[in-house]
Amino acid sequence: MFDVVTVGSATEDVFVVVRDTVVVRIQDAKGETAYLGLEHGAKVAVDDVEIMTGGGATNTAVGLARMGLKTACVSKLGRDGPGERIEAELRREGVDTSLLAFSSTHRTGYSVIITCFSGERTVLTYRGAAEQLAQADLNLDVLLDTQWLFVGSMRGPAAALFFELPKAAAARGVKVAANPGGTQLALGVDGLRPVLANLEVIFLNKREAYQLTGIEPDPSRADEYSMLRLIAEAGCRKVVITDGEEGADGYDEAGPCYVPAYPVKVASTVGAGDAFACGCIAGLVRGLSLVEAMKVGAANAASVVQHIGAKTGLLSWEEAAAFVASHCRGK
Repeated sequence: MFDVVTVGSATEDVFVVVRDTVVVRIQDAKGETAYLGLEHGAKVAVDDVEIMTGGGATNTAVGLARMGLKTACVSKLGRDGPGERIEAELRREGVDTSLLAFSSTHRTGYSVIITCFSGERTVLTYRGAAEQLAQADLNLDVLLDTQWLFVGSMRGPAAALFFELPKAAAARGVKVAANPGGTQLALGVDGLRPVLANLEVIFLNKREAYQLTGIEPDPSRADEYSMLRLIAEAGCRKVVITDGEEGADGYDEAGPCYVPAYPVKVASTVGAGDAFACGCIAGLVRGLSLVEAMKVGAANAASVVQHIGAKTGLLSWEEAAAFVASHCRGK
């Protein structure tokens, strides 16, 4: 039996660090939107390049394995070099790869991640074979022989699994965590209600929460509380909304809670959300309350953003616990 099985995307990632960028911000009555600016038609110097693996399913699988949990990863890879490298890395990290599926007609997913001077990133993504994951690729008896299931963003033909797997898991008493993507968020709370009713916990960043709920941004904290309650009232037992350096809000049967972000120097924000999710899930698996589990998630995210790459800074359970304890003592 597994502790956690993760399902979703798998990519090979090229990290491109470009300091010579500008951020263009456009404000209107509804808020502010920021755009990454590069001179059109120019040859732009790149400060650093790294090639690593990524995707929500592999990032969380490695993070949970480092936390000491028995973990398996479910995604679909191409029969190509990137697919081979992703599978090999998962094995090195102690992740069970027996549930991976392979395509002979689609290439492994690929991303180009542009990190600007602030550490924020813009991601160009080709989802590739992972979009083709279907129920025919899955061994449900093995996949659902787990305490927890983590379902990440899915689109294309694979998007149907975002509805099917939580329902099947909940019917077997498996706790389900989810991080929906654009395809799911566009459905709104009402469209996603059948999934939310089967979730133990949902992870969203603040922008995603606005998109899912349709609630308008507010300079006070009223909008956060409204979004948390709306999602919880749809049936989700625990709700977590992250907001980068502003910290994270949570909600469960005990009511709302808040965990500040740990102050660190940011090299790249890539993988911060996945790191937070797997740290929080690891805490919940070990019986922590939501707020205490969120502190572990915040520690894991704080470590990851100090490095280039979604997996480089992922912590062990002992390292995360020590991080949280040291910062509590420092208050």
